[in-house]
Amino acid sequence: MKKLGYLFLIAIVTLSGFLIASCKKEATETNMIIRNWTLASKTIAGLNVATDCEKLSKWNFKSDGTYAIYDSCDKTQTGTWKLAEDAKTLTLDNVTAYAVIESTLGKLVIEFQVGDIGLTRWSFN
Repeated sequence: MKKLGYLFLIAIVTLSGFLIASCKKEATETNMIIRNWTLASKTIAGLNVATDCEKLSKWNFKSDGTYAIYDSCDKTQTGTWKLAEDAKTLTLDNVTAYAVIESTLGKLVIEFQVGDIGLTRWSFN
């Protein structure tokens, strides 16, 4: 009976470790998005198409689930953001869903299909 109790205890500890590790990963991926990003490039088919107003714009993703985009022409856009559980989709205002291509502490790359124009990629530092 004691062996069965020890096995049960080991199983619970092991399962708890897996659950804690998976929660930490999700929180870390979300935390990588939360910061003030500067647009490095906006490209379609490898060509930089950022307008003068968009160049060096700041995208600020806040921990409360809101964002603000400040462009070089003093225009500000605000709203809400959400990162999917798999960290592969970033949704703004429950409408626009960007594919997350890369998300590290120093770089964020997202893509979005813009009608007939093509696949647009935003890269941030």
